Parts: sequence; structure tokens; C-alpha cells
Amino acid sequence: MEQYDFIVVGGGIVGAAVYYKLATAHPEAKIVLLEKESALASHQTGRNSGVIHSGLYYKPGSLKARTCLDGYRQMLDFAAEHGVKHDVCGKIVAAVGPEEEARLETLRLRGAENGLDGLRYLSDQELREREPEASATKALLVPQTGIIHYADAAEAMLAAGRGAVRLNTQVTGFTRDGVQTSTGRIRGKHVLVCAGLQSDRLARLDGVDAGLRIVPFRGDYYELSPRAQAKVRHLIYPVPDPNFPFLGVHFTRMIHGGVECGPNAVFSFAREGYTKTAFDAGDAAAALSYAGTWKLFAKHWRYGLGEYERAFSKQKFLAALQRLIPSLRPEDLQPGRAGIRAQALRRDGSLEDDFVLRQGERAFHVLNAPSPAATASLAIADEILRQAIP
Repeated sequence: MEQYDFIVVGGGIVGAAVYYKLATAHPEAKIVLLEKESALASHQTGRNSGVIHSGLYYKPGSLKARTCLDGYRQMLDFAAEHGVKHDVCGKIVAAVGPEEEARLETLRLRGAENGLDGLRYLSDQELREREPEASATKALLVPQTGIIHYADAAEAMLAAGRGAVRLNTQVTGFTRDGVQTSTGRIRGKHVLVCAGLQSDRLARLDGVDAGLRIVPFRGDYYELSPRAQAKVRHLIYPVPDPNFPFLGVHFTRMIHGGVECGPNAVFSFAREGYTKTAFDAGDAAAALSYAGTWKLFAKHWRYGLGEYERAFSKQKFLAALQRLIPSLRPEDLQPGRAGIRAQALRRDGSLEDDFVLRQGERAFHVLNAPSPAATASLAIADEILRQAIP
């Protein structure tokens, strides 16, 4: 039977970062990463917008706030050292009207408290110079924002880690001396689980009950046509509404070319289903039998209905985008990809906003790692090793 010092479960960006940090801190250790898919970064890591965040939105003192800026710096250093293409292009957060302007000032103060540098409001002329097509009554420049393809970063971390990587290997349980997988038992002294969309299920197998369940939300994207891509030079974001659980549609120039618009956020009947009609009976039953799901629906049903309208109506999606870029036309939008957000939901219907790490009977688990987990992945890995490895 195979014997390792460390078993890392999950081949997304957080698992890759843990693998890389273990190899750096314990160069003589024998490490293996297990991934149930046939390729790495198949889910959240390979299907997000690729933004390198800097900590504008997160509650000061939270684990998100503490790891985001640290992770931002580490990600840039790693990308530069290992030749991962990236660009620190900055972003603009655009307010429309007095109510959003007040919320934008709250964001500015929060970002400054979290340690961001260079936050400032743009004059009308500066906004026209940076984003001529954008419409805003007030615009905040966030210079510490970049773009990258996180699947590229994850692959570079694994290549630099010098351990073993086993694909098509699903963890089905935990044993006294390791894990049970779809291909047999694997022994390991330390087991670190970074399972994303399946994190709560593996945690329960290991005796962890943090009062959370993963409820999946699909995000649909459009892409700008080649003719319309010049309408977006960098990144343009709305001011999020604190009454609603998601950020809202935005514009992101991608590191390998093109511009994405989105995402919306709709309840998904499959944790790993990326089409509008995807359905998995087990996933649907797990979400819809959970009291927290219905409490969330009851609280945000109007918002959710609007998100579903945008999912099935290009015109509704376009109308949301036109608040930021009024000159967009239907022919400017082309269907894009979709992603699934693994949202941890509490029994009272509230969303768990912070990263959640827990020790189980046999393994250490990352139970909640939504955005900005990709940005913060190397800093999250530091925190995992600090808590999990004596």
C-alpha cells in the first residue's frame, strides 16, 4: 500500500497552493495530490473570471480580509517567478446615483482599512480616458487589481511542487491511516481536504458538522463580440448591494484575450452542472431538503427571480450590463461559459461569508472558500499549514 507524508485532496487552486507550500516547507516529504476528475482545475478554478482581487469588499479582520492582500502579493510574486501570464490592470467600481455613491464611499473606507493603496475617485475626464464607454456618476479606481488564468497558476504550482499527482482518483472515505479512494486505499500521516463543491460531503464523512451545507449557484457569462471588445479596456464593476448575496454583473478583460460579461447567480440543480437545464437528483435533493435553502429563497425571492430572468433572457442580461456601458447592443453579446459557485449556507438561511477551516477526526478540511479564494490561495495555504501541521 502506498505511504505518503501528506495527502492533498482536490486539484483546484487551493489544493494546488497547499501542495506547493508543503513541498516548499517540507522538501524531503512524500506528497500526493488526489483529483477525482481527469484534468486539474475542472470546476471553480477553471471557470471563474480570473480576477486577482485586493481586498476591497471584505470585513476588516476577517480571514478573507487577512488573506486576500497577502495572497494578492504572493500570487503576483509566484506568477512572475514561474512565468504565469498576468497583468495588474486595475479596476473601476462605477456608482450610478446618490445611493450607490454612498455605498461606494463605504467600500473605499473598507478597502483603505484592509490595507489597499492608491484608492481614489476619478474625475469625469479621467474616467473617459480610462474607460470611454463607461457610465457612472462616481467612479473609484482600485489599482491593486489584476487578471490571470487560475488554471495556469494551479498547473504551475503543481509543476513546482515535485510530488505525485493522481487524476481520476475520488476519495470515498477516511481510514485510520489515510483515505479510501475509487482506486484503493492510500496511507498518509496528514490529510488536507480542499474539495470545493464537494467539501461538505467529505467533511461529514470525517465527522465534521460546522452547520453548513454547500448549495450551488450557477453563473452564466456572455462574451463581447470582437467589434465590441474595445468598449472595455480594463475591468468595470458595479457597486454591490449589501441587501443581496452576490456582486452583480461586471466586465472583465481576460488574460488570454476577449472580454467576459457577468455572471448572474441562479440556484443550480447540479453541483457540477454547467448548462441551464443540468440536473442531478442527489444534488437537488441535498439542497432542497435543507431548511437553509428555503429560508434563503424566502428572503431573496425577488432578487432570485430577477437572476433567473437574466439567465433565460439575453435582453434582461443586456439591460443590466447597459447600466455600466449604455452603448452595448444585442449583437455585441455572444454566449459564453458558465461556472458554479460553491456557496456555504447556514441552517438559518444566511450565507457564510468568510473562509471556513476545520479539523476533522482524520483530516483537515477547507469547508468554505468562495471568492477571493483563488487570489488568496497561497495565503490560505499558509493558514492551513499553520493550523493543521504541528
